[in-house]
Amino acid sequence: MDVRARSATVDATLVKPRHIGIVACSAEGAALCYRTIVHEGAALLGEHEHPEITLSSLPLAHYMARIERSDWPAVADLMLESAAKLARVVQAYAAKSETA
Repeated sequence: MDVRARSATVDATLVKPRHIGIVACSAEGAALCYRTIVHEGAALLGEHEHPEITLSSLPLAHYMARIERSDWPAVADLMLESAAKLARVVQAYAAKSETA
């Protein structure tokens, strides 16, 4: 479905989209998340509108080495590492926005 043809379901002037972070494990999964956010943003906020998106992507090889050992706590640690990076980026962005 082409969401660009749909009209917005909320008044975009009343809603400030949030900054969204994606912790990428695989390129395919990250791309699907990104596309979903962009398409749903357009459906909710209007044509070409979506929240700001920041992505953190460690090499898949880092994940696969841990997955192949069934070391799921280590996989979680990698995801938390990316999540912490995203949190710092969003926090820095928010601080910068408030001083602008």
